[in-house]
Amino acid sequence: MTDRALYLRIADEIADEIRSGRLTDGQPVPSTRQIVRDWGVAMATATKVINALRTAGLVETKPGSGTVVRPREQCPAGTSRSGVAEPARHAVLTRHEICDAAVQIADAEGLGFVTMRRVAAAVGVSTMALYRHIPNRNDLTVQMADSVFASIRIPPIPVTDWRQRLDSGAHLLWTVFNRHPWAAEVLSVSRPQQMPNLLPIVEWSLSTLRAMGFDAHDMMCTHINLFGHVRAMALVLLAESQAQADTGMSADDWMRHRAGSRQRQPTSTGHPGIDYVTREQFDFNLDTVFEYGLQRILDGIDAHHRTLGLAT
Repeated sequence: MTDRALYLRIADEIADEIRSGRLTDGQPVPSTRQIVRDWGVAMATATKVINALRTAGLVETKPGSGTVVRPREQCPAGTSRSGVAEPARHAVLTRHEICDAAVQIADAEGLGFVTMRRVAAAVGVSTMALYRHIPNRNDLTVQMADSVFASIRIPPIPVTDWRQRLDSGAHLLWTVFNRHPWAAEVLSVSRPQQMPNLLPIVEWSLSTLRAMGFDAHDMMCTHINLFGHVRAMALVLLAESQAQADTGMSADDWMRHRAGSRQRQPTSTGHPGIDYVTREQFDFNLDTVFEYGLQRILDGIDAHHRTLGLAT
């Protein structure tokens, strides 16, 4: 009977699959749910398995793909693929490390799988130790969402070019949501949370609208509708990514499947609009749909601006 921890023994088995070539570069490794099912262990143990493989430099997390084998050329110098060493314990655990671990779980499996217990296992501490840094899960998810907006860089667009500024602001948010669609679940339109990294983009939007001559009512209604459009489309993106993972079909594949079913039905269905777009085979691209909606909102802002006599 070995004294080696169970999660390390499981990690060794997966590492052996990688070493032998049975799991190749970029190929998904067993998910935490699969580890729980196949090895009969608790979710916390499965999380520690993935974390050990990640610490060893053997795997990486890719949004939309889960945890995959890290390309050999990207492995750190000296990394061995023959086994997994027990990770060294951090002398001091930081809120940043906790948040980063939680983001990796959310990116790979969704926000619903982020629990205090799982995050604690990922960083190698007890759940109670985690509570010394993070008071509760709600606080953690807010910090997670705020952290993913840290990459936003405000472009040097003059305040007089209002359309380009609002357009760029929406696209900055859309880019973040594409990488981390779960963040849309955290952000609230009616009860905005305190997020230092998101504050600059909010100020960017409101100062632009103020410079256009809008009053506080028009400023807030416009800002909320713009933000609401981006967030709503991000929630569609999230639902689509989950549906694709569950069915193995893209939105276009599903549309074609449904179109085939409809074509086998009688020609006259009493739904001419639906029949028309089905025949035309609409390209369901969420980036295109997002862009279409954004430009129509900006057109409406422009029209309202001119109606008020504020356009120059």
